[in-house]
Amino acid sequence: MKENTSDRAGARVAANHGTEFMRKQNSFWAAIFALVLAITLPSANAQTFKVLHEFNGQSDGALPEGALLQDAAGNLFGATFAGSPIGEGTVYKIDSRGAESILFSFNAFVSGSSPASALIQDQSGNLVGTADGGPGGAGIIYKLSQQGDQRLLFSFQGGTGRNARVPSGGPIMDKTGNIFGTTLFGGNGPCQFGCGSVYRLDTAGTLRVLHNFNGTSDGSQPFGPLVRDAAGNLFGVAKSGGNLNCAEFPQTGCGTVFKVSKGVLTVLHTFQGGTDGATPQPGLLLDAAGNLFGAAAAGGNGENGLIFKISSNGTYTVLHRFTGRDGKTPNGSLVADTAGNLFGTAQGGGVNALGTVFEMSPAGQVTVLHAFTGDLDGAFPLAGLIRDSAGTLTGTAVKNFLINQFNGDVFQITF
Repeated sequence: MKENTSDRAGARVAANHGTEFMRKQNSFWAAIFALVLAITLPSANAQTFKVLHEFNGQSDGALPEGALLQDAAGNLFGATFAGSPIGEGTVYKIDSRGAESILFSFNAFVSGSSPASALIQDQSGNLVGTADGGPGGAGIIYKLSQQGDQRLLFSFQGGTGRNARVPSGGPIMDKTGNIFGTTLFGGNGPCQFGCGSVYRLDTAGTLRVLHNFNGTSDGSQPFGPLVRDAAGNLFGVAKSGGNLNCAEFPQTGCGTVFKVSKGVLTVLHTFQGGTDGATPQPGLLLDAAGNLFGAAAAGGNGENGLIFKISSNGTYTVLHRFTGRDGKTPNGSLVADTAGNLFGTAQGGGVNALGTVFEMSPAGQVTVLHAFTGDLDGAFPLAGLIRDSAGTLTGTAVKNFLINQFNGDVFQITF
């Protein structure tokens, strides 16, 4: 089904930008100079950037679009959208010594394909994620043991019905093992394949739809992962719908931020486009006070996107509008330190227009920690960051251009 991967646009957008980038490079030495500036010159914070692993595009995968997971022992886990012996994606592990291994390779209608979501870990150490394809042709939720044994927990069904389908973003899990997530399609509304849904999968394998989007007031095409507070409330974003007269997308809408409580959805913010922002990105950050932080990929200042906050009382505030120099098209999956600084990635922008890793102070001041060059460091970070107890930031970039490797890497920034 074409709709299974039509919204996995990050890699395709990245590829288009990459082609433009290659046309604009006038010389090999200009690229090398940019690389030296980006990687070797010290910054005010004296951070160090290093690549942990470069994907070869074949056996170990390509296009690491999903956010990373780090376990208590320091091992990293992630998924690649493509690659593997048959090109349909992998789940990989990078151990605490930096050695990479493949835990699983996908096979379309048998075990799923094109995983683009973050992984989670259950209490037994098994990995849980979502992927396109599968026996029903519309995506799967799967469990993977540390030994690489996969079990399908649920297969979404394609066809012309309005059942939930094409899981978007990563799942989350409560203490009893119930899984929550979103689907891009299915449900109700005027959208051709349905406007998407929020679901719960219980431990017996029964899927219940908690909310079907209508494509207008509440949004459409929700994109996970959701976040869950101590009371069990779910928070997430719908990347379109809402105000269908907004500046950027007057027909499809600029998106919403929502809350689902006991099966009832409340819209916390409807994006208006322009300086208010548009197209919210998945992976909201919920702090201890109940404030939500997130990113909008469009709008802001010159359509570069912005970082926003929704306070616990529902007040929406723009914290920073990107200029392009400090980043463009910021991702979700922000992380915070104890001082309230936020860290994240932008898919584009920076001095080389290939993306940035940034830090934003509580006052909204953004510092670029790394501007990607497209060479050994990669380009187009799509998945956001994770942060460990030592403050180390780890993320993925989906392309490398100047070394003729178009497969991406895993990187770290230490302070």
